[in-house]
Amino acid sequence: MDFNSDSITPDFDADDINIFEELSSSNSFSQQPQMNPLERILLEEEEVNESITFDSDVIADLLQVLAHHAIVKHSDDPANVLPDVAKDVDINSARVTSQEDEFRLSLLVELQDEQKIRPCVRVRQENGSLNIVEEEEKVPKQWLPLYKMLHQALSSAIDSLKATAQIA
Repeated sequence: MDFNSDSITPDFDADDINIFEELSSSNSFSQQPQMNPLERILLEEEEVNESITFDSDVIADLLQVLAHHAIVKHSDDPANVLPDVAKDVDINSARVTSQEDEFRLSLLVELQDEQKIRPCVRVRQENGSLNIVEEEEKVPKQWLPLYKMLHQALSSAIDSLKATAQIA
């Protein structure tokens, strides 16, 4: 429809005109409509959410909190899992550290001779997945109860993390 053309005739019916088609074909309206700023923000967020990469320190912090919670929740007396050579275990010392593609959950254990050690279980981040490194066969029998407690706490932490985020 050209606004500069002949005048409207008596047989003109406005219902016969598709106004949207006319507007899109007009040269004066050929520019693309600008995107609503809110729509742009929402679209950008969707694009960002699809390619989120998590910092290993953030994963370590989350695993630490979740593992500590699991240790406190599931162990009535953590001293029951200690071997005879150990004097005490500090369940509030649960710590997850990260090194490259690996995370380690450890607890501070005080031995009978006043030395302190940090037995740990490990998890590797491989192909976007967190997998516990199974080392039970390497653990001395007297330390197996503590190892199993740490293993269960880390497994629980990983499961909780998987349930709330698309990490692994």
